[in-house]
Formats: sequence, structure tokens, C-alpha cells
Amino acid sequence: MRRVLLLLALLAFGIVGCTSVKQNKVKAEGDIQTPTVFDHSALDEILKTHVQDGLVDYAALKAADRLRPYLQALANTDPSQMSEAEQLAFWINAYNALTLKLVADNYPTKSILRLTPVGIRGIPFIIPKANSPFTLKVGEVGGAPRTLNEIEHEILRVQFDEPRIHFAIVCASESCPPLRAEAFVADRLDAQLDDQTRQFLYDPTKNEIPASDAPNTIRLSKIFNWFAEDFGGKDSLQTYLAPYFEDEVRAQLEARSYEVDFLNYSWALNDWKRTEENDDHEPESE
Repeated sequence: MRRVLLLLALLAFGIVGCTSVKQNKVKAEGDIQTPTVFDHSALDEILKTHVQDGLVDYAALKAADRLRPYLQALANTDPSQMSEAEQLAFWINAYNALTLKLVADNYPTKSILRLTPVGIRGIPFIIPKANSPFTLKVGEVGGAPRTLNEIEHEILRVQFDEPRIHFAIVCASESCPPLRAEAFVADRLDAQLDDQTRQFLYDPTKNEIPASDAPNTIRLSKIFNWFAEDFGGKDSLQTYLAPYFEDEVRAQLEARSYEVDFLNYSWALNDWKRTEENDDHEPESE
């Protein structure tokens, strides 16, 4: 009861900001197809045009409205008959494309966290997990409505033994890995994921390995904290990272000799034209 009264008071005094979330969902039309390969060239062209240094020109993306044909193809495609690499590329691209569509439809916004199901930023503190943009049914894939949480936590993390997905799917935020300016494709997927991992690990705004002001410490993205189990557990984080480094840094990682801290996570929008101050916020769960 006290929480309800607090929420009503916040609403009455306008402390909690409201956003009307627009969802121009793309739904399946006609029969669902089960091909063995999928053409990601439409998404590839969009990313090459609207992504620069991992940041997105959401204003131009919204004006162009070019995502719909690609999303229509996703809606009408069941990937179950594809190879594992084809399926993995398919779901990574689906996550990123649906995230782009959600943000573009509601642009301008300072953060994806403002795009909540009931349109009230602040409720996640009162009703954890119930009012997250990641629980919105953002579009159909394979003829079924999907949420970003479902794609990440029930498909990508469960059906594929590939922790590098965490450096490929991008939740439209400043501390996320940089959005790749090309679509993921099966025949180059391993190289693409390896490159994404290296870009993320060597970006000092996202990871400090080691920290410049504390040579015996590494500061890692909260992604490694939230999903430690996907990397073998917190005790194994350093050994997971070791192959991506050389010489003394690699040796210390292999020996697990660093102190491990985690950086704050910025949920400010990954917008290349953003001028507002960072809108930092760490939800209880993504």
C-alpha cells in the first residue's frame, strides 16, 4: 500500500516522467517460411548507412523508415531449419533490428529505459522487471510476437553456447558494445564475433584492462557481472579474457592475479547526435 501511495504521489507532482510508447509492430503476412538460409543484405545496407563508430543516426533512421521490409521478412521466417551459424546470425540481427525499430519509432528519447510498457519511467524501482522496455512485444519473428528479453535470455543464451553474443547484441545504450556497421552473416560469424569482442574489450570507456590508475586492477563492464555464468562464473572471468591479450597482461589474467571491479553502466542513448548529459541508470535486471 505504501508503494502504491508513493507512486500516486510521484505522478501527482510530476516527478516521474511519462512517455507514450509508439509501437508500429510488423506482423507476419501469409505463410511462414522455413528456409535454410536468410538474406540479411537489407539490414546490412541500413547499418552501413546509419551507424558510425558504433553510434546510430536515429533521426535519419526514423525519417527513412527502411527497417520495415527486413522486419517483415523476419516475421515471416521460421529459422528452425537453418544451420546453427545461420540461426545464431538470424537471432542476433533480429534483436538488433527490433531494438533499432523500437527506438526509432519513439525518437527522440534520452534512453531506451524511458520506453516502458505503461509509459512511466520510475516504476521499475517500485515494480521490478514489470515495466521494462525489454518486456515489450516489439515485433514478430517466425510468426510469433517477441520481446527483447525472450530473444536474449530464452533463445540466444539458452540455445547457443556462445558468450560472445553479449558483445554483438546492442540494447541502444552508451555502455553497450558498439553496434556493428554491418549485419552478422553465417559464413563470417566467428570472425565478426571475435572482432566485436576485441573492440569491446579494448575500448577504455567500456573496459579498463588493466586500469590506467591502478595497474593491479581491471575494471570491467557490468555485462561481465550480470552474465558472469555465461563466461564460466566470476572466478573464471580473467581466464576467459586472457586469450584476447598479450604478454604480461595475458599472464596476469591467466593467473587471475588482478583485482576485479565493475564500471558504472550508462543507459544514455547510443545516438551519434546526442547532446544531452548522460542519463545513467542501472536497473535491477535487464
